[in-house]
Amino acid sequence: MGAAIARRFRLNSRFFGSGQMTDRIFECDVAIVGAGPVGATLAALLGQAGIRVFVGEANDEVYPLPRAAHFDHEIMRVFQQLDIVEPVLRATTPADHYVFQNQHGQALLTFDLRCPADTGWTGYMMHQPGVELAIRARLAANPLVELMTGLSYAGFEETGDRIVTSWNAKTGEVIVRSRYLVGCDGAWSPVREGLGITLDDLIFDEPWLVLDLIVDDDNRLPRHNIQYCDPGRPTTYVVMGDNRRRFEFMLLPGETAEEMLRPETIDRLLSPWDRHGLREVERKAVYRFHALIAQQWRRGRIFIAGDAAHQMPPFAGQGMCSGIRDAAALSWRLALALGGADEERLFKSYQLEREPHVRMITRAAIETGRVVCTLDREMAAARDAQMLADRAAGVPMPDISSPNLAVAFGLPATPHAGERFIQPVVGREDAAPQWMDDLLGRGAWLIGEGPDIAVDPGLPDLRLFDVDSSALAQFAPALRAWLGNAGARAVLVRGDRYVFGTGTPAELVAAYAEQAGLRARLEVATA
Repeated sequence: MGAAIARRFRLNSRFFGSGQMTDRIFECDVAIVGAGPVGATLAALLGQAGIRVFVGEANDEVYPLPRAAHFDHEIMRVFQQLDIVEPVLRATTPADHYVFQNQHGQALLTFDLRCPADTGWTGYMMHQPGVELAIRARLAANPLVELMTGLSYAGFEETGDRIVTSWNAKTGEVIVRSRYLVGCDGAWSPVREGLGITLDDLIFDEPWLVLDLIVDDDNRLPRHNIQYCDPGRPTTYVVMGDNRRRFEFMLLPGETAEEMLRPETIDRLLSPWDRHGLREVERKAVYRFHALIAQQWRRGRIFIAGDAAHQMPPFAGQGMCSGIRDAAALSWRLALALGGADEERLFKSYQLEREPHVRMITRAAIETGRVVCTLDREMAAARDAQMLADRAAGVPMPDISSPNLAVAFGLPATPHAGERFIQPVVGREDAAPQWMDDLLGRGAWLIGEGPDIAVDPGLPDLRLFDVDSSALAQFAPALRAWLGNAGARAVLVRGDRYVFGTGTPAELVAAYAEQAGLRARLEVATA
């Protein structure tokens, strides 16, 4: 291992006569604490961009039991960029319907989750360990990414232009020197604690029993996700990937975790369903569903992401999705900064964009949770009457999808800024479907029409695509229609696939260079 890592990370290690490594020092661009789905995705995206990454993880293996159960079309697009769609699909099942029903079996809300979004993908129910293994395999295949497990993060110190993190391993101390540090280390984040960052409490705190079960015969059980809005016992039923189902039961006043975890209690709670379809309880735990958001997501060259930055109730299925959006948002910013862009201009927009986005989703999850968690029978009856009347009157369903982004790095006044850019998919009878992202690749895209679209501005991580070129011929009708709707000759799409802005190619390149602090480089390239 030593020679290979030395080439990749400029490793400086001291060995003693026994051959045991007692002190290891790694030099890299970005150090990441935590290799859960958020940290591993960030590492994979950075490694794909040619950035040297060190990831330290406390657990020796991927946690073997599921936690998150859902991800949406936007996250599958990230997995597509990482080229892990096939192994991810093996651990998932497409999301179907999401039904809120009362204790009488009446549907209060019904969300159809089957329709593909304009990203080309739909939502998925997953077995999280299988998805994480797919991401880990991508890390292992990239020589620029070093994942070390069995490490306990001990702290950091800033020295000049480097952040020095220390880790405890079974064989001694590990030291990592990096330009940037990202804490993807969960709800109890030591990185966040070390920075002294406090959390805003959005006032949601409910205890729930969570049961994950392996299924023998899924025909005996509901095929879609259900929120049982029963004041006698609010309950959630979730269809997961890899022949698994999740049941969540809200604890009632006076109930304790100890009594809820007893086998006889679990048997009683599961008795309304056909137990012949259930083989075994794989996991049982009592969790408190929280709604917390960190007041700061960055201090200097240190960042937090995922559960370290925000925690939300599970009712919208957006917890892990929001964390992976953090990873996507950080990855292109870090790549640009390492390419010479202005750090302050880039990084101040991270929290300015992500926090309001997360707050909107969290508040939607809280409101959904309050609908589900009503225990007062009179209030529940009034709720049911209002929601049933709304459905009969054709009142639109509430939108539980991820909202657009209020871009702080971009041109928010231009049409479609902050929207997720489309991904046309062209099907052919004699071949596999063609996905636009696979052709365009990673990085930011400038897509447009006209002679100036062919002038390379020489900016890092920005690729130019002419809609009239033969390479884009199969996607040109969809792209022209999109540009026509925007009333623009060009669109600049950021690395996280949100629209930076629309306009002329020259306007977009100039704004991109200005906001990234790369104006001088642009002037040299176009001189």
